[in-house]
Amino acid sequence: MIRVMPNVVQVIQLLVAPVVMISACGLLCLALYNRLGTIVGRARAFLKERFDAVDRLSAMELDEQTSAEAHLIRKRLGVLEAQVRHIVARARLVRAGLFCLLATVLCMLACSIALGLSLLVPIQWAAVVFFAMGVVAMGAGTTLAMIELMRALDPLVIEQTGMIE
Repeated sequence: MIRVMPNVVQVIQLLVAPVVMISACGLLCLALYNRLGTIVGRARAFLKERFDAVDRLSAMELDEQTSAEAHLIRKRLGVLEAQVRHIVARARLVRAGLFCLLATVLCMLACSIALGLSLLVPIQWAAVVFFAMGVVAMGAGTTLAMIELMRALDPLVIEQTGMIE
């Protein structure tokens, strides 16, 4: 019985490693889902403002279409379009990052199953493969999140400068 105990401890240790990765991915996914929700909300606000500006512009009389106010509305429309382009690109990065992190969770689940089955069948290699795939997917997801973070201030810069790219 004493001889069995070290094997049980080793098995538990083996099974815990993927669970730690799943937990880490869960925290990252939570943060990215919140980020995606914020980005989508911000994009909707820009689109609503754009719709309102187009509505104001179309409500103007023909002679008002060349006024300073009409010029400012057109300039604002250009800024809003640039901001929406940037925000949609960021949302796509977050979505891709989430996809990678969820793929990590699947790989780690497969790794845990393979580790459990390796007690009955010699398939330890499968556990290693799934674990390695999960680590790569987690690295990709984290990298995508970092790229999105680097672009987070772009809409603010566009707003501040009024520049249209």
